[in-house]
Amino acid sequence: MISTSVNDYLITGATSDIGYALLEYLAGVDSGKVLAVSRSTLDKDRAKLPNESKCIEGIDLLDPTKLNNLKHVADEYFKAPFTLIHCVGDFWHHKPLIETSFDEASRLILSHYLTLFNVSNTLLPLMIRRKGGRILAFSCNSVGYNYPDMAAFTSAKAAVETLIKCIANEYSKYNIIANALALSTVRTDKVVREKKQKYHKHYMSTHELSELIIESVTNSSKYINGNVIKLLKYSPFYYKEGYYKRNPIHLEHVPPIE
Repeated sequence: MISTSVNDYLITGATSDIGYALLEYLAGVDSGKVLAVSRSTLDKDRAKLPNESKCIEGIDLLDPTKLNNLKHVADEYFKAPFTLIHCVGDFWHHKPLIETSFDEASRLILSHYLTLFNVSNTLLPLMIRRKGGRILAFSCNSVGYNYPDMAAFTSAKAAVETLIKCIANEYSKYNIIANALALSTVRTDKVVREKKQKYHKHYMSTHELSELIIESVTNSSKYINGNVIKLLKYSPFYYKEGYYKRNPIHLEHVPPIE
């Protein structure tokens, strides 16, 4: 297997549940440089930072000026190929399409897809100059099943998958690898707090996910590129009930057929 070790990481969305978990995981292993990027301020009580790390806060990935700032910081900080792990994307709730506002749909597209487009557009030239790099983004298994009550979110994640494949096709010649992880539900603090269903007892933990992420990007083959990798881990109860029982559709809000 032809592989290239990449041990330096740029983590966007560092203040997300997965972002914090990744920082904590990397603090406990032998990693290289870590650049933690966030729009909000890192909670210093919650963030466990690796020894060789740097934080850059106030970075809105929809703001060209902030993106330019990120580009200069990354250029100064990384002197070798690095991995971008994109943990940005607003939370969502099951909701019929006709109850989803234009603003909410726009927010999901902007936060999940356009942030990835913008940060990739910004950092790919630097990866080319560093003679390689990796990009890892998160999708969802809903893209494969097109579940009801998830149209805006699933569409945004489908755009993420397509973008990752386009990056892989365009930039593999520069030793740049781009893949997506299609997650089932991860047991983040927000999922436990926000989701009414209690299937999350045996979901994949953020620590397990962090271990898998770092393992998958550290020494993977350069030919494993442009893939959507599906991760499935559910509680035993999940398989005993169908989708509609777990997520009842609000049929009372559907207009009658005339």
